[in-house]
Amino acid sequence: MKRVACFVLVVTLIMNVTFASGNKDSKKGGITIGFAVSTLANDFFMTMQDAGIAKAKKEGFTLITLDAQDSSEIQVNQVEDLINRKVDLIILNPCDSNAIGTAVLQANSAGIPVITITRASNLGKVVQHLDIDNKEAGKLIARQMIEDLNGTGKVAILEGIPGASSTNDREAGFIDTIKGTRIKVVVSLTAHYNRDEGANVTEDILQAHPDIVAIYAHNDEMALGAVRTIDAAGLKGKIKVYGIDAINEAIIAIKNGEIAADVQQQPALQMETAIDSALKYLKGEKVEARVNIPLKLLKKSNL
Repeated sequence: MKRVACFVLVVTLIMNVTFASGNKDSKKGGITIGFAVSTLANDFFMTMQDAGIAKAKKEGFTLITLDAQDSSEIQVNQVEDLINRKVDLIILNPCDSNAIGTAVLQANSAGIPVITITRASNLGKVVQHLDIDNKEAGKLIARQMIEDLNGTGKVAILEGIPGASSTNDREAGFIDTIKGTRIKVVVSLTAHYNRDEGANVTEDILQAHPDIVAIYAHNDEMALGAVRTIDAAGLKGKIKVYGIDAINEAIIAIKNGEIAADVQQQPALQMETAIDSALKYLKGEKVEARVNIPLKLLKKSNL
């Protein structure tokens, strides 16, 4: 029995399951929604989870959160687990837009509707994709950088997870906007939306390209990692850093002059809107195929 108990504990730790129940008992006919999230090591997605838990308590449904720890393999298995549990709907934040496709197809076959949030799935059918306009986010950063650098200078990019739709769009929006200026991207490397990787990759970039004047990070975790490395190198104020998400630490960094500008998302509103859409769909109501949450550029002057 001890071996069985130990095995169950290990599985629970690996899956990182979080339950939030409302007033209804899902076993007695209440609604159960699964939230398959890429990682809870990122404050942005923790905010989503917190909003989902609060919404579950308010609306009276059960929310099951599964943390994939940024592993596509784990996430596919977790979605399969939600399918086997016969949840009513899955809200999915993919680790990778390509890798998650087979799991979405399985949900389709099982008749379980899927709503994707922040990153799309490149296979299968979803009832709604809820996101920001990631290309617009990249454009907003590019426009501010052009202004800050007077349209000239060597810059580096810290990319998100390869293959993720957000990574592709945040890159494309930025690159398209700086065309025709004298801003030159000398290196663009992935740091997987991770702070420690952002710090390490930035260190490599500074060694190979000591003359860069700015770094554009596809999210705040990487931007804060870049800030850490820049500060350690004694280069604060000499290299401008730009990010996306506007998490609390990033806002503090803007106030301290460590981040030049950031694009504010609203993760709580994204999750609340996804749940509202889920509940409507499950009642037989129509929902929009695509919902974009408004963006706002933040800098020290407007905080």
